Amino acid sequence: MISMMSTISVAVAMGSAAGLGSEASAQHQDIVRRSAFFESKAWPIIERECLPCHGGGGRPKGGLRLDHRSALLEGGDRGPAFDEASPESSLLLRMISWEDEDYQMPPKGRLSDDEIAILNEWVLEGGTWADGVGADPADADAMTEIPIGGDWWAWQPLERPEVPSVTGAAWVRNPVDSFILAELEAANLAPAPEADRHTLVRRVALDVTGLPPTPAEIAAFMDDPAPDAYERMVDRFLESPQHGVKWARHWLDAVRYADTDGYERDRVKPEAWRYRDWVVGAINEDLPWNRFLVEQLAGDELPDRDLSTLTATGFYRLGIWDDEPTDVELAKNDDLDSIIDVVSRGMMGMSVACARCHEHKRDPILQGDYYRLAAIFRDLAPYKERMGNAIDANNVTRQVPLHFGAEGEAAFAAEHDRYEARFAETFDALQAFAAAVPESSGPHPSDAGLVAHYPMDDSAQGVLRDSTGNHPGRIVDARLGRDGRVGGALGFDGGDDRAKIPNSANESFTVSFWMRTTAQARGSASDPRWFLGSGLIDGEVSGIVNDFGISMVGPGVIAAGVGRPETFVNSAPGFNDGRWHHVALTRDISTRRITLYVDGIEVDADRGGPQPLDAIEELTVGRSHPGGGGFAGTLDEIRIHDRPLSAEEITSLALGVRLDDAVVDSIRSTNGAAAAKEFVRLRDEILDLEPPRTDSMLVLCARSRGPVPPQTNILIRGDAHSPGRLVAPGVPKVLGGEDFTPAPPDHRESSGLRLAFAEWLVEDDNRVTWRVAANRLWQHLFGRGLVRSSDDFGSLGTRPTHPRLLDWLATEFPRRDLSRRAMARLLLTSSTYRQSSRFDPVAFERDPLNDLFWRFDLRRLTAEEVRDSILAVSGNLNPELGGKGVYPPLPRAVLETASRPDAAWGSATPEQAGRRSLYVFLKRSLRHPLLEGFDQPDTDRACSVRFATTVPTQSLMMMNSDFIDRQASRFAARLAEARPQGLEAQIRHGLELVLCRPPAPAEIDEMRMLHAELLEIESLSEAEAFDALCVLMLNLNEFLHVG
Repeated sequence: MISMMSTISVAVAMGSAAGLGSEASAQHQDIVRRSAFFESKAWPIIERECLPCHGGGGRPKGGLRLDHRSALLEGGDRGPAFDEASPESSLLLRMISWEDEDYQMPPKGRLSDDEIAILNEWVLEGGTWADGVGADPADADAMTEIPIGGDWWAWQPLERPEVPSVTGAAWVRNPVDSFILAELEAANLAPAPEADRHTLVRRVALDVTGLPPTPAEIAAFMDDPAPDAYERMVDRFLESPQHGVKWARHWLDAVRYADTDGYERDRVKPEAWRYRDWVVGAINEDLPWNRFLVEQLAGDELPDRDLSTLTATGFYRLGIWDDEPTDVELAKNDDLDSIIDVVSRGMMGMSVACARCHEHKRDPILQGDYYRLAAIFRDLAPYKERMGNAIDANNVTRQVPLHFGAEGEAAFAAEHDRYEARFAETFDALQAFAAAVPESSGPHPSDAGLVAHYPMDDSAQGVLRDSTGNHPGRIVDARLGRDGRVGGALGFDGGDDRAKIPNSANESFTVSFWMRTTAQARGSASDPRWFLGSGLIDGEVSGIVNDFGISMVGPGVIAAGVGRPETFVNSAPGFNDGRWHHVALTRDISTRRITLYVDGIEVDADRGGPQPLDAIEELTVGRSHPGGGGFAGTLDEIRIHDRPLSAEEITSLALGVRLDDAVVDSIRSTNGAAAAKEFVRLRDEILDLEPPRTDSMLVLCARSRGPVPPQTNILIRGDAHSPGRLVAPGVPKVLGGEDFTPAPPDHRESSGLRLAFAEWLVEDDNRVTWRVAANRLWQHLFGRGLVRSSDDFGSLGTRPTHPRLLDWLATEFPRRDLSRRAMARLLLTSSTYRQSSRFDPVAFERDPLNDLFWRFDLRRLTAEEVRDSILAVSGNLNPELGGKGVYPPLPRAVLETASRPDAAWGSATPEQAGRRSLYVFLKRSLRHPLLEGFDQPDTDRACSVRFATTVPTQSLMMMNSDFIDRQASRFAARLAEARPQGLEAQIRHGLELVLCRPPAPAEIDEMRMLHAELLEIESLSEAEAFDALCVLMLNLNEFLHVG
């Protein structure tokens, strides 16, 4: 009966939704068609023939303006130009008809018949206007008066209602019950009796953690005689780290989380899992709800921003990304639309997406309102800015030191200051010794093996001077006369600027130089291979060949490498800080060791091949060799040696002070052995000094275009290439129409608009935020919201069943310190939540949808709960939290649906394959069949309410799939090990685990009889028959539903 009723209910709901969607779609298409007709046909005539007299400059003739639809309705001295009730009687049509002397417009001559026909058609079809056409923003705002709140319940001021009085006060445990019982009593209905303890502990465990309770958790509640045993049980589950895993899934649905971009290539979103882990952590920490929203919207703009708040802004980077769009501007606007849709529906309960093309059909939301919201987020750097098949990684990711944030940065700065002070003290002492040494100390050791030296102080394009005279280069294009580390230097613009020098040492060698930049380089710190960056000195040749190069990658990573085999070394990020840095790459062909130094300190080393690196005759300076990334900055003092310099020699070059033994000998002969000994001590000390280092990590996050946001235009009909008038950042008029002005944070990386919006959104009296938040809490505990359409509180959604309760809960949030956990506890401990699912035919006849909550609605487990519960009872659940997505085995038939089956999915150890479903890698183009089959939502769009379907494929997966077979077998092994006494004990224990209650004797007998039939009739072995019993246990309705 349950399955049949579920099927009927779902079918009805889906049929109704489909009808509404079809009607809305048809209306939308009709509006788009009429708006296009107006813009392309009617507006050019009005603009040419009417606006010279009836435009916006001064008082228009006859007091009539024709540059906005509101002006047509308001009319002029003769009354409205357009009659909405009777378009055929509109004054405008009479005026252009020239039917008599009083009605002749335009006065200079009658329009052509074709032009009159166009205007007639436009007027008779309702005078649809394409927003963005016509009046400027001030005029448009003046003529479009929308009262704050309109006349719709959801946008009225938030006021706290009185808790109602009820007759059955004994049933009331908290105010929630009073609101529910008042409605029941008004309908002459009574609430269902309280559920039994076994039912309650299972319900709470699944609703709060997404897992069935363990035998120990059940026993702790069943054996607790305290009056507050139930409340203590609730608290234990709310404090479980698994609570964050369950409730993170609710939020991730609403923000369309996935680990990949979608579309054909379906690339992995870099480090998206860090955002998922942030959500889990925020829920487990009970981050106040206002802070939870603000960190996602503007975590990078907060005064106290840190690595966690920056990670939270990964919220903006979860949409589907077309990495090879035919229209880049359209792709950028599609991504922005996705962000607006998630914010408006997920946080504000408003459906504004259709206003991208036209005014909302049902709600008082103007097209200008949509673009005012868009203006708030337009300073976000887009995922793609140019044609090609790559994502602009630097726009959406950031390599962040682990000390990121005010407190961590201050501590790191203090440590760095101590290092600088110690370094300066030691360096000054060394310099004092060196200054006293006669010039006769001999040649500089680093002069040995010097085959080329380019001072970079050239004053004309053309030849790049080599002071050794051996290997002159050539300047193709560069910025001459820049201030250098020593004398002059050459500047490079990050484009075509470059110089060429001979590859004068390709066996053992040292290449060293000075560099300075503040620019972000090409490439990403997550993949610091030198040929992906902005070339410094580069000899890259495509393929695995005998080449080498040095570049800067992404956020100031110095990267280098050699070919055959490809071997890479790199520094930490941060060397694009505007300071001079000394870079050296050494190669010793005898040991095959390559070593990278920055500022005289070894930062990385590896072993490459033994062959000469002679695949190229010329090295490119300031750009990657085959026309790749250009360096934007200054280069100076390039030196090439035909030997690997020692660490001491490289430090000497970086410091500009001789440290060799010849200097020691001179000091000894001049100042004595004690002075020489002190020099050696200081030399060793400075060689051992290392600046403070910090690890960093790549974060998918918000990155902005700077403190000045770009302008935002209304896009006529939503067309990315048809800009209309400018709009200012702000919120819809129906919510107050507040404007926001840029207020850049101290770091000047962004405009501050998102923070201004976020602060408005979480004000205690915000009329949408807290209603939406309260409704979602109710939805996640009772199976549906007080407003069933939890992401649309507008006229296309549903009205609340208990509007006073919704407003009471919304105003209760601030009173409980905006704690989601405290609010959840309030609902969980109510009598309303503790009701049984007992069916009452009288109540059902009066309230078939249970709108009044006369019982607790039975629900099927969600997709993740199905899989996780199976893993839990089979003993294979791995409760580990966090980390990258895992790849449990998929059937070959599923993998074959991918374009590259063997590369479509990863692998996992058995332990990792048992991770909770939240951690299963969520690939948009290749979904886990069990999760997809049990209605895990499509991740291309936000999903606030999941459907629970009942379809045959679910039964097939549960009775005959590799996953179920494996888990049933492991379940059987677990039971055999735990209960070696025999079959009956194993069946009893299995049913206890599955049902979370003691089984009835008849249930055990039924299982024993089935086991006997499998042995006798199906000729199965004992092990096969018991595995089949375990499959059956995992398919019991009571296991797959919670009530």
